[in-house]
Amino acid sequence: MRPLKLYRCLRVGLAVVCLVSALHGLDPNRPTSQYVRHQWGIESELPAGPIHAISQTADGYLWIGTDKGLVRFDGFSFRPVPLGPLAPTPNTPVLGLTTDDNGNLMVRLQGAGVLRLKNGRFESIETGSAPAASRVTAMRKDQNGGVLLTDLMTGTIRFRNEKVEELAPAGPLAPAISLAVTPGGKIWIGTLNSGLFSLSHGQPTSIQSGLPYKKINCLLPVSDDELWVGTDHGAFRWNGARFTKLALPKPLGDVQVLTMLRDRDANVWVGTERGLLRIKGGGISVAEGREFLGSGSINALFEDREGNVWVGGARGLERIRDSAFVTYSTSTGLPSEHNGPVFVDSQNRTWFALVEGGLYLLTEGKVQPIKVAGLDKDVIYSISGLNDGTMWIGRQHGGLTRLRYDNGAATFQTYTEANGLAQNSVYSVYQNRDGTVWTGTLSGGVSKLKDGQFVTYTTANGLASNTVSSILETRDGTTWFATSNGLSSLTKGQWRTFTVRDGLPSDNVNCLYQDSSGVLWIGTSVGLVFYNSGQIQVPREAHQSLRAEIFGVAEDKNGWLWVATSNHVLRVQSHKLSSRALEASDVREYGLADGLRSIEGDI
Repeated sequence: MRPLKLYRCLRVGLAVVCLVSALHGLDPNRPTSQYVRHQWGIESELPAGPIHAISQTADGYLWIGTDKGLVRFDGFSFRPVPLGPLAPTPNTPVLGLTTDDNGNLMVRLQGAGVLRLKNGRFESIETGSAPAASRVTAMRKDQNGGVLLTDLMTGTIRFRNEKVEELAPAGPLAPAISLAVTPGGKIWIGTLNSGLFSLSHGQPTSIQSGLPYKKINCLLPVSDDELWVGTDHGAFRWNGARFTKLALPKPLGDVQVLTMLRDRDANVWVGTERGLLRIKGGGISVAEGREFLGSGSINALFEDREGNVWVGGARGLERIRDSAFVTYSTSTGLPSEHNGPVFVDSQNRTWFALVEGGLYLLTEGKVQPIKVAGLDKDVIYSISGLNDGTMWIGRQHGGLTRLRYDNGAATFQTYTEANGLAQNSVYSVYQNRDGTVWTGTLSGGVSKLKDGQFVTYTTANGLASNTVSSILETRDGTTWFATSNGLSSLTKGQWRTFTVRDGLPSDNVNCLYQDSSGVLWIGTSVGLVFYNSGQIQVPREAHQSLRAEIFGVAEDKNGWLWVATSNHVLRVQSHKLSSRALEASDVREYGLADGLRSIEGDI
């Protein structure tokens, strides 16, 4: 039966288009499951061992420090980069990466010093009077473009403008394993077994108030008065006077915290020995296990220039990014992956139905069933409404229901064949601007409800088919009916039908939409066409995907036309498509990488 086609298109959840700004990174209001994630495992795509460090140079390359050396990623492939004769062995582990004040890559090696990639060649950075004995244990870029280093022999130094500035001798700070600089310039040093120190005028001060552990794995400066500290027994937060322990989810307990990152949208990401955490506004989202690099440790976090977060660990590399779509599925609270019609009302609430039956309301990420008028026990074919808060719901068995839902209270009225409706199986619903409600039935024609009375039209009156899939009133007052046997229009009581003889590529019409310029778009089983100036017209320069079966058309606030086909979701410049001046840059195709769970959809 024809309704099955509608449900086939929405079987993997609900997708909402978001206009993502390039100025933002990862939207903190989204659950971690709604980010787009791409993983590269060390067993296949990235055969270089566990990852310890990640950085990016001005040319856009991503650099990855692994257990078996340095790797460069150009966005498509990974390439091992030989470190040359300055490295102790060809596969010396790379434990740290950053860039200097001129954008050159600096590489911290295990059991050795620091190399700098300058003008395509590696050179050694001398951190003291005896470079051969150099043993750098921590490296961090400061806010002025310099690079802080801790050396077992020399102590804490700053490398900037080709000069080495000694800040403090090694002394009690050795061996230091973590560094941080607050916005005001205060330097913090975490050690392997002596605790945490702040550095001022070359003098270290031990900070112990509320911090019982001596091994400081990582440091995250948030402000001059806020510092986060990762230890082998959880994370702690410094408020300028003392430390308090961060309450992590019970399954993690006193987990080992290995790395931390604060992104441009104030999400705090915490890499642990058992996965990844995201902390925002005091709330913690656990992003571990199967979602993020299995159950291995997270050793490195990095935010690139586009706001993507890169995660490196024992099992490989992962990129986490925002998307043009937010997808809701069972993992975010939907009762099923198999969804039918969707409707957003004047209060920006999202209503949707399941293929299995029932009507649901989605508000602020929460889903609730609507259990009135028997809607929870019937299959919903269609939902429509205007800005007055009233919705009209077409049902498989229960006819037509008018529903208002305010402050948790519902009022409703149901119409069936007993009230004059042509058929109790209502496939499509549409409300005209004057309040007239049209109901297209599965096989009984179309019924018009006005002033409490139904009038039914069928093929005997001029309707192309008694199965009506979509209804639309255009600005000139014409009401259009998409059917399986052509496109019908009703103007001032006069019927007219358009078929392949009038320019339609197929008599099987699925959907209708009028854009802001007044063009009527018609989705058929073999492509998208439009009606303008009294004629059906086929776009001559149409993208090949627009010749597939069309299931939905809509327009966004910027004038782009969104089109859902049998296997694509596209965004098109509508005025160029209708004027036959379409160029390649005027069409964008969206897929799984943009947040869609499937490339089949219905708009």
